Amino acid sequence: MDLTFLDILIALGLALSFFLVVLIFISKSFRRDVNNYFAIAIIALNFFLIITQFEDVVPANGVLELISWEFLFPFAFLMFSLKAIRHPLSSNKKIWFLGLPFILFSSFQIIDFFFNFDMYDWLSGYNQDSLLYLIEVKVMFFLCFSTVIIGFSYFKIRNTNTLYRKEKKWLKLNSLFLLSFLLVWIFSEVIDSVFDFPIWEYLLAILGIFLILITYFGVHHLNVSEQRQQISKLTISNDTENNTINTTQLKPQQEDTSLFHKINKKTDTLISLMEKEKYYLDSNITRSIVAKELGISDGYLSEILKTDLNTNFNDFVNGYRVNQTIKMFHDKSFDIFTLEAIGYEAGFKSKSVFYKSFRKVTKKSPGVYRKLLKTS
Repeated sequence: MDLTFLDILIALGLALSFFLVVLIFISKSFRRDVNNYFAIAIIALNFFLIITQFEDVVPANGVLELISWEFLFPFAFLMFSLKAIRHPLSSNKKIWFLGLPFILFSSFQIIDFFFNFDMYDWLSGYNQDSLLYLIEVKVMFFLCFSTVIIGFSYFKIRNTNTLYRKEKKWLKLNSLFLLSFLLVWIFSEVIDSVFDFPIWEYLLAILGIFLILITYFGVHHLNVSEQRQQISKLTISNDTENNTINTTQLKPQQEDTSLFHKINKKTDTLISLMEKEKYYLDSNITRSIVAKELGISDGYLSEILKTDLNTNFNDFVNGYRVNQTIKMFHDKSFDIFTLEAIGYEAGFKSKSVFYKSFRKVTKKSPGVYRKLLKTS
């Protein structure tokens, strides 16, 4: 078999994505229910691609085809998406009815393999034309079924507010790519006939690139996501709470603690929202949301911050986030986590904002500050 560039590209994508699957299953930090579904989805996509692209070297009706990979993939991806966004449907037993196509078509292939009885031949009345039509119906059913499932996953991910911003973006891009891939596949024959363009080969090449990218970014996002899940379960120890570090001095332009106790009741309430309710931990918090909570306008909130606290909204909120990261730096329980994971858990929306805000408050980068703590 002569390997083409397309074959090499797909083989590379398969190899890297299988590496990601192995990493998920053997790594203790990645081994979670949601990630297992992600791994199963990748395995199903890989074997489907192997059977499709390398059909010349894959034995027909062999062991590899005992499972209906094409119907396993959308169901596994749906379960992964629902688990990732912690949707109630993920624990609803009725959702498993969507796995029936996978069970049905896998049973057809198992019967053919072990009993040498082709269910498709039987259903078509052993008529060749009817058999070809039946296979086309199955392919179209797969495409429609997968498009609906992946599309449903995409809209659930897009509308959720239970994910971190980068994790949500990563899941949205994955589902959107798969949805686009399926839609182009559905109309591939039309595109081929109208534009005389072999779209199918390019689709497989794009799928190979997708597997490469999902591995590259998947390892990073899974790592950060897992660390943030663990960080959220940790509580700052009593030693850290009673730490002698004067975190008030680390707030930008908020050195004087009397500034936090002005007569203005709105200011007191604002401080309470941050110090007691910890609004700053929400990366999506905005000036409008806080102003609405205080029952005042955006402009009045800005005036309060400028007059009473000599700061602006972003610096005010990010000051609390910096203090939160410093507390975690002082707690040895958090030493195993990356700077990025800690920054996100403190409420920062991006790595760049985290580093910029931290340096503004402490005059040091998070990495340097952490190293100095360890050596002091």
